[in-house]
Amino acid sequence: MKLLYTIFILLFSSATFAQSIDGTIKTQTGEPVPLATISVLNSTKVTTSDKEGRFNLILTEGNYQLSISAVGFATQFKNLKVTNKWPNNLMVRLQASSQQLNEVVVTADNMQQDIQKVPAAITSLDAKQIRDYRLWDITNLTAIAPNLFTVEHGNSTSSNFFNIRGVMGFSGEQAVATYVDGVYQFDYFSAPPLFNDVQSIEILRGPQGTLYGRNAFGGVVNITTKQPGKKPSGYFETTFGNYGQQRYTASLSNPIIVNKLFASGSFTYNHRGSIYYNEFTKSGFDRREDYSGNFNLRYLPSAAWSLALNAKLEDDNDRGSFPWLVSIDEVLSKPYQVNTNNTNVERRKNFNTSLAANYYGKDFNFTSVSAYIDWHAYYEGRGVDYDFSPLDALSNAPDQRQHVFSQEIRFTSPSASKSRLKWVAGAYGFTQNTRIDAITFFGPDYVLLDPKATNAPFMNTSFSKGNNKGYAFFGQATYAITNKLDFTAGIRYDHETRSLSQYTDYEKVGDPVISSPKQDYKANFNAATPKVVLSYKLQDNMLLYGSYARGFRAGGLNTNATDPAQVPYQPEHSDNYEIGWKNTFLDNKLKLNLTTFYFEQHNQQISTAMDGINELILNVGEMHNKGVELEVTALPVKGLQIDWNASYSHARYASLLLYSADAGKVINFKGNKPINTPPVSSMLAAQYTYGFTGGKQKLSAFIRGEYRYLGSYEFDFINNKNQPAYSLFNAKAGISTKYFELNFWAQNLMDKKYIAYGSFNAFLLGSPRTYGVTLIANF
Repeated sequence: MKLLYTIFILLFSSATFAQSIDGTIKTQTGEPVPLATISVLNSTKVTTSDKEGRFNLILTEGNYQLSISAVGFATQFKNLKVTNKWPNNLMVRLQASSQQLNEVVVTADNMQQDIQKVPAAITSLDAKQIRDYRLWDITNLTAIAPNLFTVEHGNSTSSNFFNIRGVMGFSGEQAVATYVDGVYQFDYFSAPPLFNDVQSIEILRGPQGTLYGRNAFGGVVNITTKQPGKKPSGYFETTFGNYGQQRYTASLSNPIIVNKLFASGSFTYNHRGSIYYNEFTKSGFDRREDYSGNFNLRYLPSAAWSLALNAKLEDDNDRGSFPWLVSIDEVLSKPYQVNTNNTNVERRKNFNTSLAANYYGKDFNFTSVSAYIDWHAYYEGRGVDYDFSPLDALSNAPDQRQHVFSQEIRFTSPSASKSRLKWVAGAYGFTQNTRIDAITFFGPDYVLLDPKATNAPFMNTSFSKGNNKGYAFFGQATYAITNKLDFTAGIRYDHETRSLSQYTDYEKVGDPVISSPKQDYKANFNAATPKVVLSYKLQDNMLLYGSYARGFRAGGLNTNATDPAQVPYQPEHSDNYEIGWKNTFLDNKLKLNLTTFYFEQHNQQISTAMDGINELILNVGEMHNKGVELEVTALPVKGLQIDWNASYSHARYASLLLYSADAGKVINFKGNKPINTPPVSSMLAAQYTYGFTGGKQKLSAFIRGEYRYLGSYEFDFINNKNQPAYSLFNAKAGISTKYFELNFWAQNLMDKKYIAYGSFNAFLLGSPRTYGVTLIANF
């Protein structure tokens, strides 16, 4: 009982010896800045300045970092050391955002830090940048960060996934982990692809397994939605464009109990008409319609505690998904045309909810994240047409469900720690239940594709149920050897158990259903993933680091293996070596980050057929990649911001065992390039904003241009089908005031025709030129 009482006192008591910190926020010319937000990083403490720019914080003794932001001004960090001799007033002078770059907070190491002080390759986009780039879903993220490529798999909302540094998934499991508000999304089909009221997107390149765990193999995409604030706020956004584009978003945040309970919610409805024309029906083929919502409650029971309840939902209704054609020549000669008797309607429903509890104490910080995911995707009618023609020959209609429960707990060093040692440790566990019912229709015309199939028409339905469980323990610590030299070491241990039960029904009209024997499989996987980093502060605004990290991507079970020995496929591993140089120059008007890396991917999981017939996921690849990445952000003159990133990589297979139809056997395609991996990519964005002087509405006009370049990339492992290098141009112009913005935009302005997705016999064009107008009202 005494032990429980001690724990209760540690967790719920407030620290003593607090100091009252007074401060003032002013402009460079000495004018007060009202309504500035002053946040103490890694704590619940936040306040705003009054009309005279004054604010007050109550802090205990220790070291803190403040983030100060205000509309029209560049976000600024301020280091603060509070002692019992602390002076009464802190003066902060903000610079206009047109004359200084924002200082950026990221949570890459599970704590809030200045991105330029974190020894890792990270790209971060804030809410304004997300709006400037018009990022509506994950397909828009290609080349936003160096060596980042989004594979647009099927002209559908959900069938898209990430490739970072040549690492991507070839099964339902991700190779780039996606997190939304601290919750890991298990399946790349289930990861919320629609960006609804997003506050920030962090892209971490290279393995991040120590803290992020399973399948953070090529990197992490960390998405954070907007959290409710202490003051009422909101906005309404509406967009109209060609192809019948309509998009509406409403967002509202409001305190319910002053300084205690806060709520926010947002809702987006999106509709787009047909891009593709169906020659068979003489009408439009595709349509996208979806809605998504994001809802938050935040409760502050005390100065040390924060509770956050989040719920997200998506409902997608995509008609005309997977408008594939069988050859590159046909795709280019008949752009945005199909000839099919199927409607290819894809439905997807996704619900995520999580409860996050944070405690910020004198001796440690504590975080708990409990999450539940309910995901369902299916196809109406006869599903997707796989003969790509008006024939009633072959189609497939899978129905997939997932239920996932996960729990993570973390302990970290206290926010105000004076120690040279910063640490984080924790545990993670999950259970994942899956079900797939996949019906394949062999129609009466199937005999034209396979003359031996005289029993057509018939149906095969495969039924599979899976249960996956896992746990992990992890820890990472950074020790300041000197004031300039830091050493970081971390390790994670993952263990997973997977079970699978499956059988197949054969059904022909008029005949009894024949079921195959039920088969049950089970496999265990485990891995230890270490990480070490040495970083040196050459100057306060210049960081040099070197790191090694090992990645782990979980193994799995094939649902269609005829040989029991081929049911389990083994985990992948990777080794990543990285040297980075981060710089801030010219009074924060220029940021330049340079990274070099060498990456080895071992035991790569590839979907292939060793006999040329039965396709399975097998461990047959050994891929090596080396390259360099550059990121530059600059304010060369007042009002003009330039963002540029570029990357070069040389990715080749050291070993790749695949079946060759020409040779009639398995051969080693050593030296081949990985698929969907441009060796060169670049994104250049420039925006000029002119502010009109005078007036309370703060009227300004802006013009923006974006140039994206992608080098040639392969569609198959044999390397005989590829997309040549190409460029895309985007543009935007508009006016804004304190409460409104009106802009006109165009994507793929030159209407470039390029192949976004390709496989052995299925190819898809990228999106054509789209344009429209967007109106935003803030309140």
